[in-house]
Amino acid sequence: MGRTDAESHLYELLQTTYFDSIDGGDAETAVEAMHDDVEWTHTQVWEHDGHTSQATDTLEGKAAVHDFLAGRIDEMQAEGIEHKIRDVVASGDKGAFRAAVVGPNGNALPFLGWVELEDDVIRTYTVTPERMPE
Repeated sequence: MGRTDAESHLYELLQTTYFDSIDGGDAETAVEAMHDDVEWTHTQVWEHDGHTSQATDTLEGKAAVHDFLAGRIDEMQAEGIEHKIRDVVASGDKGAFRAAVVGPNGNALPFLGWVELEDDVIRTYTVTPERMPE
């Protein structure tokens, strides 16, 4: 079964613009997926460099997300992790996705996300681990 137009658009925003840019070390392009007034909430999925799944970062605005990503990209690149969307569902300006952070040895940690769009970019972004670490 193919993706709807809304699902394809959301996939492109999330995987191609946002996650692929993060994985490629490009915070500037990554935030192009975000609205200027984005409400961004992220609970750590891949624990590294003192960042644990007990930490949830809440940011407001594209500039704040850019600064956060720019400060963390070197750490993520050193870890060798990549973000891969597994499933995406969308209807109108809302959607959800399942994805995984995949390490260099192939181990994957799943996470879930909820997004709301405004002006064809992400206005609300919420991510949490699918399963909390033991």
